[in-house]
Amino acid sequence: MYKVRRTTPEVRVEMAPLIDVVFLLLTFFVFAMLMMVRAQVLDITLPSLGAGRPAENATAVTISIAADGGTFVDGDAVDRDSLIGAIRAKIEQAPGAKINLAADTASSAGDLLKIVDLLSKNGYGNFQLFGTPEAPAGTAGDQPVAPAAGGE
Repeated sequence: MYKVRRTTPEVRVEMAPLIDVVFLLLTFFVFAMLMMVRAQVLDITLPSLGAGRPAENATAVTISIAADGGTFVDGDAVDRDSLIGAIRAKIEQAPGAKINLAADTASSAGDLLKIVDLLSKNGYGNFQLFGTPEAPAGTAGDQPVAPAAGGE
């Protein structure tokens, strides 16, 4: 009996290129999530701002003022006496980081002004205030914005 030789190769599904593509997509999506603008604020209600512009992608230190007057730096509770030290430590970790300031609508304006004064007094006069875009009547805004003429 004669052996029959096949002239066409046997069909195979190569898994290595498929796995490479999956890891490439995974890497892309992880990188895209890291590059998204995210205001690290607590569960606070931001005020509506009409003269704002969308926030930029940049490394930032976020100072949050809660409704009860509590102060937070990137989500960590900080008292007012150690606020500047916490900001300095965060900026040393990420040189060139911007300072974002977010205050709850129920917090007192005095708390916000005290922090603005403290920042300005210590050489951090270049900061952004965070709020939500002023929405047309009947709609609600949900993207954080930094005002055009804030602390900059």
